[in-house]
Amino acid sequence: MRNIIMIATDQQQMQAMSCADPSYRTPNLDRLARMGVRFTGAISTSAQCSPSRATWMTGKYPHQVGVNNIGHMLDPNEWGIAKEFNAHGFETSYFGKWHLGLTPADHDFQITNYRVDGLELDGANEDPRFHSYKDSVTTIQAINYLADYQSEKPFFMTVCWYMPHPNAPEDYPFEYLPQDVAAFSKELMPMPESFYKDDLSTKPAFQRERATKNESVLTEEIVKRDAWRYRAMLSLMDRNLGRLLNQLESKGLKDNTVILFTSDHGDMQGAHRLRLKGVIPYKELYNVPMILYVPGMKPPRKVVPDLFSTAAVPGTLLEAAGLPVSEHFEGGSFLHLLQRVERPSEEIVFFEHYKAYWGYHPFRGIQTAKWKYVFYYEEGFEEMYDLVEDPDENVNIADRLDVDEIRRELKNAVDRWWEETGALSREPIIDENNPWGKDI
Repeated sequence: MRNIIMIATDQQQMQAMSCADPSYRTPNLDRLARMGVRFTGAISTSAQCSPSRATWMTGKYPHQVGVNNIGHMLDPNEWGIAKEFNAHGFETSYFGKWHLGLTPADHDFQITNYRVDGLELDGANEDPRFHSYKDSVTTIQAINYLADYQSEKPFFMTVCWYMPHPNAPEDYPFEYLPQDVAAFSKELMPMPESFYKDDLSTKPAFQRERATKNESVLTEEIVKRDAWRYRAMLSLMDRNLGRLLNQLESKGLKDNTVILFTSDHGDMQGAHRLRLKGVIPYKELYNVPMILYVPGMKPPRKVVPDLFSTAAVPGTLLEAAGLPVSEHFEGGSFLHLLQRVERPSEEIVFFEHYKAYWGYHPFRGIQTAKWKYVFYYEEGFEEMYDLVEDPDENVNIADRLDVDEIRRELKNAVDRWWEETGALSREPIIDENNPWGKDI
């Protein structure tokens, strides 16, 4: 059996690495991509922290486990990834951001804290409130765990960093890291094409309203400033990744350890004249980074565009470890994609969102290689995009007569999926300390 390390960031776009976009500087992510395979078709089950992370733990969609939005807690009685690895004799550890209520220990992770001697900030803020500081602590905990590992039994370790999620206490939204921003020119930061091409005239009214309020009142200067700081945060994250990879190699564990890198959701970065995230279905939020390294495997493709759901993450980790994928993990595994030589002709992925700080606009959605369809089931509004003709999702064509038959097929498919997977029948457990979990 192989060891497993799952590494996750928070709010990182799929292409936010220098091997995909040279405006970033992430040599260690590039290094990991060279070691393994980079997937460009991973679709998050929900573009919000808690629901997406509930999927990582359970292999189910958020509504199936009652974690529809932030403030809903994952039931500790739910069968989860740590319990499965424990049952097979692994040592399970969890370091970093959790965001699912209670603690990782309540979900049977055996080790959830570790020594922090040797803490190295390397450009991170010294204030413990900042995400960069928290990630430095998480990193040294994981490094020290690996340093002490004695190979008595295989391990499953989860490392969850906060960056590049915004949360700078004194300089909202993205943290200012002087050492790392110096490597980038703010004036040369790229602008998303949809910032200019999408006036939101075909989109739900709340999106147009949001683009004129609060933090989404954008200018080129603001978008470039966000991009500048976003890249700096990812550069620091990348150095933390490098330290972790170096420790793995120095312990001689690289050749028997699977590494999966991903993020819970992305960030708008000014696309469609919108900022950060919200109850919106755009690729900037749903298409997440995914890199998988499996020792000894030599896949025919180094970059895989095939669509799949992040509900397959826990099953993939189990299968890559050499374990059976329990029926509890309904999302299955995407490990078989490593053996494919080309993208299949038929692909379907589902996704969802319930509410966020933008308001209550719940939707369910479906994506294929050519189409994306979204149904706001409380408001009756629809979005539909031809991803071949309009890959940036600038024009909503849901009301076009020439695609009406396809629209109805997509709606029927996503409605069936919703009902077959229980719709909203799972009662959420509300975190009384988190106002976002309260009912509408």
